[in-house]
Amino acid sequence: MTPAKETPRKDRPLATEPETASRRDLILASAANLFGERGFDGVNVHAIGAAAGVTGPAIYRHFANKGAVLVALYQRLAETLTAELEDLDREARSPHSVLNALVRFQVTLALQERSFIRVYLQEEGNLPSEERHEARRSQRNYTERWVKVLAQIQPDVPVEVLRTLVHAAIGLIISIGYYDSELPKPVLEDVLARAALNALLFPTPAADLGEMSAER
Repeated sequence: MTPAKETPRKDRPLATEPETASRRDLILASAANLFGERGFDGVNVHAIGAAAGVTGPAIYRHFANKGAVLVALYQRLAETLTAELEDLDREARSPHSVLNALVRFQVTLALQERSFIRVYLQEEGNLPSEERHEARRSQRNYTERWVKVLAQIQPDVPVEVLRTLVHAAIGLIISIGYYDSELPKPVLEDVLARAALNALLFPTPAADLGEMSAER
């Protein structure tokens, strides 16, 4: 399936350009870069402040501690995912169009917010238990929206197979955060979108998938 060349409804990157970013945004973006490169335990508040262009103590006007910065990063990504789903739910679109939109959104997110995605994948264990539960709930709601629309397109495929395909496709897209491709951005976006859609809509007969699922 060829991904549709749709005009994005709303571009909502997590990070912001320095000239328009609030101090809090700059702190979050700087923390994401440092956490992504060094890990949460390898970064202190003073390093985050220096990267954001503020003194370490100034961070405490916005965040109680380094852990609160990490929580805010997860919350911001959760808000971004929720906003995307709300946009989709407000629009009357075909299942194929919704799937294309989800894939394109995920590709844009993965390419624009590599540091945030790395932190999300690597640092969940450093979240307090309540925030960790909330992060998982948000991610589950997001992936289940993919499963729901994919089930409309392939109704004969067992739901657990669809869920597995969704996780595989999203993992395929976000893995680009660990690889610096030399492809031009538009080409890279198209390659990732096509690869994800091929993973989601691979042509194995539904009957065979049912047998595979039953063998577990």
